Amino acid sequence: MIEAVFQDHLTFLALAVAATLATGVVVCLIAARRVDRVRAVLYGLWASSTIGPIILTTWGGSGTRTLACTVDPAVTEAFTTTQGQLNILLFTPFGLFAALATRRPVFSAGLGILFTASVETAQAAMPYVARLCDTDDLATNAAGVLIGVIVGTLTCRIAPGGTPLAPFVVRRAVIAGTATSLIIVAVWATAIEPVRAVLPTEVPIASVQQVQALDTALEAAFDDAYVVKEANFHHNVEGPDTINTPLPGGFAELTWPDREKLTIHFTPTNHGEGTHAYRIPGTSKPVRTAEEAQEVATLFAQRRMPWALRDSNVRTWPIDANDDSLGWVVEWRRWQGKLLMPMRLDIVIEPSGRLTGLIARDVDDPKLPRIEINKDEAWQAFESHHKIKPGQAERAEPVYLVEREGDEWRVHWRLAARQENTLFAAIVDATTGKVLKPSAVPAGGEQPAEEGVEDP
Repeated sequence: MIEAVFQDHLTFLALAVAATLATGVVVCLIAARRVDRVRAVLYGLWASSTIGPIILTTWGGSGTRTLACTVDPAVTEAFTTTQGQLNILLFTPFGLFAALATRRPVFSAGLGILFTASVETAQAAMPYVARLCDTDDLATNAAGVLIGVIVGTLTCRIAPGGTPLAPFVVRRAVIAGTATSLIIVAVWATAIEPVRAVLPTEVPIASVQQVQALDTALEAAFDDAYVVKEANFHHNVEGPDTINTPLPGGFAELTWPDREKLTIHFTPTNHGEGTHAYRIPGTSKPVRTAEEAQEVATLFAQRRMPWALRDSNVRTWPIDANDDSLGWVVEWRRWQGKLLMPMRLDIVIEPSGRLTGLIARDVDDPKLPRIEINKDEAWQAFESHHKIKPGQAERAEPVYLVEREGDEWRVHWRLAARQENTLFAAIVDATTGKVLKPSAVPAGGEQPAEEGVEDP
């Protein structure tokens, strides 16, 4: 929370510091009329250490009450993060100066914990203050207060003297604090919903064999430009498992155990995050048109992936039809009549002529099952499943392709249609007529889109 406030808000931070110092000076001058100078200064510092956290923890909210607070069961992890450590530093002065000013450590600790609880409650329940309420913040803020109280108490013992806060003032503060505590409890019981944080699962480390497979695939594409020393293994519920590794400004992914599909992505240069796109040796040059992008991609494919050029069709299109600065996609596909084969090569070339994306799937045309279901019969099965009457839905152009289903290659019809405000989609097996993965979602006003061409 505090880490986010500090970033890119130097003007606000300067104003917050000025307000904090001004508050301390004003309180010090007022207190100096009733107590000695040292005690007045301590009251001023205590006031500053109170107003500072209030400003920093209530500024920049969404303005909308969330009425929810995230409960993180892994409390100790909050103390290892930069944000948690900044929270501790922010609230330590409150406990320190409270203990020094009142010379009542138990009172100071209780007041400090009530203060941190009030801050988190306000973040969840008050409009125009609304920020994210989090038990991690509550724990680290309270820890900061207690650390300050301990340091202040030890300082008081080392440097004895001074008068503890008057008992009648303590009694009044306890009464006010009890009332505040009851209000906080009532707000939490009636308005704030605790939301349990979902702990991230540990991603398994890829085996030596898997790392070597990904490294070999990268070497085939880029020579020794990238070396894989470690990677993660992801088990996917649908589709093949994958091996993943970060690259400078991007990532690489290889399907496992078939090792069929290699996916590479680099951050485009126009994102302003540095130049990470791959410069194709002796080939990369600035491109201004789809034809020039195709020329660069073809030279790369001829050198690195010639299998994609055999008996295939090439097509090039801009990533954004209205903005050539984003680059072009050059794809190679192989067809048997109107049937799209699983072989695939996509290369993304940005205007600098560098490569920002690659999807390579080197698969020989598989032996196919007997085809029993034609296009019209597939539409009939589709509409019957979705209970659409013939002629009542706007059909998208069907995609007729070969896809892997488990250990088998199957021929599928990928179909989509829109009826009023609903977009229906499904896969129809061209051998059995079985309807697979049906879906119905709000159309959102767009035309039914072709599916599956990108990832057969």
